[in-house]
Amino acid sequence: MNLDGKVGVKLLILFIITIFSVTSVAHATETSGNADGTISCPDGKLERGELSFSAFKKDAPIYGSWEVVVDKASNGGYLDSGKIDKKNYDLGGKETTSNICGLDKKADITINGDCGKGKIQVRADTGWKGTFEGNIDCG
Repeated sequence: MNLDGKVGVKLLILFIITIFSVTSVAHATETSGNADGTISCPDGKLERGELSFSAFKKDAPIYGSWEVVVDKASNGGYLDSGKIDKKNYDLGGKETTSNICGLDKKADITINGDCGKGKIQVRADTGWKGTFEGNIDCG
């Protein structure tokens, strides 16, 4: 029984697993940022607010969270679908809290825009929407 051979095989397997793990992580994409803008309510009311979100994707699906804060109210939730690349993002998700615009119904939402400095669009299927300006990192 040659222990040196077994140790060498174990080290080789460990090396291959490590290389595979590193290359798998390298294929993950992500986007995140903060932005200021205006929320339009279904009744026509406009409010100033802030958007923050973060999402990443490794294979599938997308995982992330988002929040829009207006004065003392906020809406937020999770992101679970869409696409992210180095130029733009188009994300989908759900509200888990809904306090702005006087809406108490939770909605499906979309967040999309270009990476870098620019406009970010947020839309909820309950009728509120937001246009924000910020610098969004993608990678």
